[in-house]
Amino acid sequence: MRSIKQKRFFGVMAVLASLAVVSSAFSVVEGIGPHADFYWEPAEPTDMQVVNFHDNSSGGAIVWVWDFGDGNSSCDRNPSHMYADNGVYTVRLTVWDSSDVMDTVTKTINVSNVPPVADAGGDRILRNMTVNFNASSSYDADGHIASYSWAFGDGATASGVTTKHKYGSDGTYNVTLNITDNDGAYDTDAVQITVDTADPLTNATFEGNEGTGGWYMGNVTVALNASDNLSGVNSTHYRMNNGSWNVYNGSFIVSTEGANVMEYYSVDNAGNIEATRSADIKIDITPPETNYSLNGTLGKNGWYVSDVNITFNTSDSLSGTNYTKYKIDDGDWETYGGGIEIGSSGSHKIYFYSVDNAGNVEAEANFTFKIDKDAPSASITVPRDGYIYIFGREIMPTILGKTKVIGKLTATATATDTLSGIQSVYFKIDGDLLWMDFNAPYGVELPRAHPRGVHTLTVTAYDNAGNSATTSGIEYIKIF
Repeated sequence: MRSIKQKRFFGVMAVLASLAVVSSAFSVVEGIGPHADFYWEPAEPTDMQVVNFHDNSSGGAIVWVWDFGDGNSSCDRNPSHMYADNGVYTVRLTVWDSSDVMDTVTKTINVSNVPPVADAGGDRILRNMTVNFNASSSYDADGHIASYSWAFGDGATASGVTTKHKYGSDGTYNVTLNITDNDGAYDTDAVQITVDTADPLTNATFEGNEGTGGWYMGNVTVALNASDNLSGVNSTHYRMNNGSWNVYNGSFIVSTEGANVMEYYSVDNAGNIEATRSADIKIDITPPETNYSLNGTLGKNGWYVSDVNITFNTSDSLSGTNYTKYKIDDGDWETYGGGIEIGSSGSHKIYFYSVDNAGNVEAEANFTFKIDKDAPSASITVPRDGYIYIFGREIMPTILGKTKVIGKLTATATATDTLSGIQSVYFKIDGDLLWMDFNAPYGVELPRAHPRGVHTLTVTAYDNAGNSATTSGIEYIKIF
């Protein structure tokens, strides 16, 4: 409200005790003097803010007197003031010019209450059904909090700065805190409480060249997939063969041959720890190794002179041998079940390989062996039984049947062996070795130094396997 202008009747007092006293010392002169006006910032202050008052008067005011409406005043032209409490205040500005003419203006300022700040404590993930709540971090800057009200998200409520609540089941709950200060202002804070008492679940998957019997025939890629329906998975851990624990950061490769044991578990964001699980990762990339042995009577030059028994011995230190296959010469493949007996003479080629329990197949191998159980055949061709020989010529049969030799004579023989072949032919007279011949035709000159009389000529043929055959003796009479 603006007052009428007045003219001073006497000089300006040095100190004004009050606006009423000052006003009584002046007279009003219309149309002369200053025009009082002001504004403030911020336009809508709170009781916790400094209000800056700005003189906006005209007409040459040189003195300013402010009444802030709360018992405080100022003589500054542009004063600042903070109200101690919210409310509606009447602010009066009185100004004078150099002629002691005054003017007054009043305005109403609405100082608002600063509302309280609610703090319910932040979102939490817990592994307990009973949850403690604390609103002590809430505050009211210009007063005090008069009440606290909690709504726990499951239909239950409570009051107080601190409280606790027991939930009936796992889940995620939206909790609301409402506070009211002493001036009736209020604030709300909402937090999310996740109650999770269940362990996470981890599944392991394996990728690789899968054989048989749970074995892999190469490196295995392992992936661990953990899930948790409420708080979520925090971390997954694993270790191999009782080694150090590792934090799982993605799929990894197991390449160590043998029966590997992997242990693993996960932890959720509530702190629940899954019971340790384990899985076998069996890797066998090495084929089995098969050895063989031959049992029989070994003659000469690698020839067997008896039936041959074949035994296969297979080793596989990891998954173990599943089976061994073999075939004889151009026959069919058969599964080895024990010793193999071969009795037919000749050269034989045996093919074989083994397969382990993981499915690794050994490279096919083979070996050969030779059997010659048959004696060679031998016969004396010269002299023939019952003939007369004169100086190497066969003349005629004898009358009495005994062979007669006059002069020198070359004895000859034939020997054959269809398998190992003839190695040598021995000529003997009266059991004593006369000559060894290694190449056909076989023959030797009968010794002229032998005494006259009856002698017996025999021939023994040896084959390359060591078999031998001796002819029947030819008795002859050496005349001279």
